[in-house]
Amino acid sequence: MEIWEGKIKGYNELNCYVGTYQATIERYHNSLYKMKLSFYSLNCVHKEKDTKQYLKDNLIYSSSIGVLKVKFRSVLLLQVKSKVKWQKRHINV
Repeated sequence: MEIWEGKIKGYNELNCYVGTYQATIERYHNSLYKMKLSFYSLNCVHKEKDTKQYLKDNLIYSSSIGVLKVKFRSVLLLQVKSKVKWQKRHINV
């Protein structure tokens, strides 16, 4: 099974790093792909541990990987966005 992982760093309007959004695209059925979104932030203000939160409301389904990759960038509500880095992984089932 192949899995695509995409990451994008988010910055606010003052160009300060706020966190990293990550998308995981995997095959859901024979002709359908599912994208799961998560947010990873380093909370420096409160000196807490790293947090990784899955955004459960943002599951997106499509029959095309290309459509999901474009949706990932457009769904984020960031003022300043950096480039999305996609990586393909193979998992033996």
